[in-house]
Amino acid sequence: MRAFLVLTVAVFLSFPAILAADNKDNKKESDAVATIEAVKTVQISGSVIDNESNEALAGATIYVNGQKYYSDLDGNFNLSNIQPGKHQIRVELISYEISETEVDIQDNQKLAIALSQK
Repeated sequence: MRAFLVLTVAVFLSFPAILAADNKDNKKESDAVATIEAVKTVQISGSVIDNESNEALAGATIYVNGQKYYSDLDGNFNLSNIQPGKHQIRVELISYEISETEVDIQDNQKLAIALSQK
């Protein structure tokens, strides 16, 4: 009986040490998550239109950082998880001149890209 009592007391006394060690691990994990979340990304959205008629151009191919995106049926596009900084944006569509523009993106930005027919 005495051994059982000593064992029970030892277990209860070890709980604070176990909890403290667990808290240190949780703090390290939360610091790592905070560092990952601190990486800022921006969003580029906009539309592709015909230079003369101002009509929306569906299916235009938009290249940014080696990634390929497409304008929707209304000529709109939405590019997410873009790193801030200078980016070369290239837009192509059959029977239209290729448009290449360098933009310096620091915050979410909306662009209007006008293409001229060949």
